[in-house]
Amino acid sequence: MVDCKPMSTPMEVNGRLCSVEGRDLEDVNMYRQLVGSLIYLTLTKPDIAYAVSVISRFMQKPVKRHLEAVRRILRYMKGTIDYGILYRNNKEIEVVEYCDADYAGDLDTRRSTTGYVFNLGTGAVSWCRRDNQ
Repeated sequence: MVDCKPMSTPMEVNGRLCSVEGRDLEDVNMYRQLVGSLIYLTLTKPDIAYAVSVISRFMQKPVKRHLEAVRRILRYMKGTIDYGILYRNNKEIEVVEYCDADYAGDLDTRRSTTGYVFNLGTGAVSWCRRDNQ
């Protein structure tokens, strides 16, 4: 039986990827094209921005596990195709900020990651994620 519900996250919860784990891919060009397309989609789908930034770190030498992560993001996109940012014209519009960080979460470089999102009412207006040195 196949579960048709959309995935709740584009990445495994607490899933970590590193550059030396797994078998090499036979066709790295396909991986690079898929990741490039996903990078383009992050302009309108901020919910995949973090997951795409993680998989884009492995463009030089992707392994099979990285391709599995790309496929998970694509399945997430298929299940959430009707989702989007909705801005409503309400009298009570509030600006809300969310932020998060981890310490040395990258398994290869031990860099930390921080990120934030600003919501205006019900829609995101600004978001950012970056690796700290």
